[in-house]
Amino acid sequence: MNSRRINRVLLISIFAAGALVRLADVDRPIDRTSWRESDIGAVARNFATESMNILYPRIDWRGDTPGYAEMEFPMYPFAIAMSYKAFGANEVFGRVWSFMFSLATLWMFYRLAREYLDGIPLVASVAFFSFNPLIVEFSTSIHPEGPMILFYVAAAAWFARWNKSGRDRDLWLAAGATSLALLLKLTAAHIGILFAVLLIRERGIGFLRDLRIWIFGIVSLVPAAIWYVHAKNLWATYGNSLGVSNEYHWIGRDFLTNHYFIKGILTSEAVFVWSIAGVAIGAWAVIRGFRTRSVQEALVWIGACFVFYVVTARTSADDWAAHYHIFSVVPAAILWGSGVREIFGSARAFADGFSSRSGAANLGRLLAIASFVLIAVAVVLVDARMIRARILENLRPDESHACAIELKPTLSDLGPILVSGDRCFDPDGYPVAYNASFMFYWLERKGSNICVEQQSIENVAAAAAKGARYYVAQRKYMKQKPGFEEKLRSEYPVVDECGEFVVFRLGK
Repeated sequence: MNSRRINRVLLISIFAAGALVRLADVDRPIDRTSWRESDIGAVARNFATESMNILYPRIDWRGDTPGYAEMEFPMYPFAIAMSYKAFGANEVFGRVWSFMFSLATLWMFYRLAREYLDGIPLVASVAFFSFNPLIVEFSTSIHPEGPMILFYVAAAAWFARWNKSGRDRDLWLAAGATSLALLLKLTAAHIGILFAVLLIRERGIGFLRDLRIWIFGIVSLVPAAIWYVHAKNLWATYGNSLGVSNEYHWIGRDFLTNHYFIKGILTSEAVFVWSIAGVAIGAWAVIRGFRTRSVQEALVWIGACFVFYVVTARTSADDWAAHYHIFSVVPAAILWGSGVREIFGSARAFADGFSSRSGAANLGRLLAIASFVLIAVAVVLVDARMIRARILENLRPDESHACAIELKPTLSDLGPILVSGDRCFDPDGYPVAYNASFMFYWLERKGSNICVEQQSIENVAAAAAKGARYYVAQRKYMKQKPGFEEKLRSEYPVVDECGEFVVFRLGK
């Protein structure tokens, strides 16, 4: 069997193994306290049960509004809702959609990596990407990151091909994919930095005289601009946002004095993108292959990602926001494959010159190669451990989900409910998106959240006056306001308790 056929078999095996890993929890319902999954699930359900107007996504924690919320273009929950309409409501459809997007992403990444690498380095790059824990996480999660990363990778693959071949078809495909990536998550906009640098490198500043580039920019940006202006208007009118306008993400002067931000960004990169040991392979690629196209463009790409991470440091540095770093996995995989290429080059040089070198030189080269093999094994083990931990964790429904099932019959009075939310502000005093959606989703009720700082008898009474029938209060948040739970118990009857949650009756 020749090397080309062996590589093909390896790539098919990686694709098959990647698909099997992703299938592990594709049938899992939304049973974790994931605010984002619950929000997307609620938007999909509300499309199916209230209105299929894709321009007006609706959330459950809507207060006294119709629920219209500022968010990314809701193509993904709309697709889930169409599945509900066709086959009946089942949360599995969301994961099935994500799974199908993930398989397409693997294929598109292979096409991207093929522009830079071949042989075993290509296989290594595809394997690194396919089994990266972040990529696997969003392969079946009910998040827009899944379809977004597909179009993000596709945009880069078609743009790289166009930049090399000049075929207009590839440029227009790249424009369409870029537009969809930005519509699905505006955070993908940093890819424009990569495109600009590649254009300058290949064509010089004269690319600005190319009408096709201006059309590319219009097709890529205008649909997203129109949508996000509309979404911003929904926020301005109804005050509902999925973490865009109701949270402060941006870098401040304290970035220069507070090491938390850069430490958090680098930690997420090292752990979730490079699986710790993989940094050594990336560094080797830079040291030995800096002049190669794959290394230089991967470094530009990583730089573009870091511009985004630094600009949004108030969020991207947090440990819960590791998903922000999913973008880095793409160039990191290219850099990983480039590192493997350089290692193979060193190994060939070692084999070719074995007889002519001194024993000490041969031993040193052999030890270096053995070290890189051990590093690769360490990365595989770290990835496997993280993926295994995720699968095992997801096999166990969260206790809060079990409580919601138990509490649901207690909430017999129809009408809105009040539910505990997180803190209104971060430790630096900036607003955060405190709205917790999972209880609304599980209880199949609409209503409002109350954040920790706003917990008071007066605010609970105000919610009751607006029609709230129950207050589903979470103990860990009530404890952050000393004496609040005791006052609640003295003012309102407790109708049920389960684990972290206490249900107070607010209505008559």
